[in-house]
Amino acid sequence: MKHFNLLHMITVLAGIVIMASPARAFDEASSLNTVVTTRAVGPSFVFDRPNFQPLWSLDNKPTLYLISNSHIDTQWNWTVQDTIREYVPRTFFDNFKLFQRFPNYKFNFEGVIHYMFFKEYHPEAWPTLQDYVAKGRWRLAGSWINAIDPNVPSSESLMRQALYGKRFFRREFGTVSRDVYLPDSFGFPYSLPSIARHSGLLSFSTQKLRWGSFIPAPFAVGRWEGVDGSSVVAALRGGNYVQEVRSDVSTDQKWNGDLTHLGNGKKVGFRYYGVGDMGGAPDATSVQWVERALTNTHADARVLNTSADQLAQDLSAEDYAALPVYKGELVMKTHGVGCTPRKLP
Repeated sequence: MKHFNLLHMITVLAGIVIMASPARAFDEASSLNTVVTTRAVGPSFVFDRPNFQPLWSLDNKPTLYLISNSHIDTQWNWTVQDTIREYVPRTFFDNFKLFQRFPNYKFNFEGVIHYMFFKEYHPEAWPTLQDYVAKGRWRLAGSWINAIDPNVPSSESLMRQALYGKRFFRREFGTVSRDVYLPDSFGFPYSLPSIARHSGLLSFSTQKLRWGSFIPAPFAVGRWEGVDGSSVVAALRGGNYVQEVRSDVSTDQKWNGDLTHLGNGKKVGFRYYGVGDMGGAPDATSVQWVERALTNTHADARVLNTSADQLAQDLSAEDYAALPVYKGELVMKTHGVGCTPRKLP
């Protein structure tokens, strides 16, 4: 009986420790999450941009970076074979058709594995894609092999995503993208900005925090600082990645109202539009509205239809230093943590 009582006591104490430890650890981690709105000084201000040419010189007119999106879940409620057979070719060929109809339309696409699939299974169309990339119509995004979960894999694994992804882009197109593009991953670790910068990437964007993050997105556009003090330009309120356009986004406050102030009258915003999960292309009506906004010179906001990494390239050192700064995790509480394959070995 004495042995039973001792075992019972140990079990109870262990249970108390187990229940208390996650809460205490979470409280300690949460205390690291901070938002700073003052100008950056000291060693945490790290922003080198060799050989980058700004698309636009920001001025007192608010600028909205509008990103055409077609996210593909390589495997979810379908197989990789379905993606290769249907979703990948639909994404490329449907956007080729939009290029032919709309001269100012630019498309932004991530997931190097999807480019690899397209080259392997549709080699006759590969020169067409290379030509559109060279002309700036088709914009590379992400630089990772795939839009994966960044919480569970090791830092080395994530760096290899960028290493192999950028190598493919550089070999096939002579250029790379400079961003981490994760519109639909389930939470983001404190280490991600550091991993990105050490992989040669400058920016990060998502819309997932609107699905139920533990803390509200600290800003629309700002600077997310990692564990080693290096940082990326982060767009954290990208709207909905599955989004039609049914108004002039240059005048509609629902599109251009969520802006970040850079000082000296400058303001910038970042929004996605398009389709998600099964690829494809934005519908023609959306592109018509976007083209109307691009040419509306009398609007409240300037609209740039471009790539997800262009905002970071357009910021001057002064603009970058004026961004609000966030330090900490960006974790989810509603829509799970982690993206695991449908079938594990």
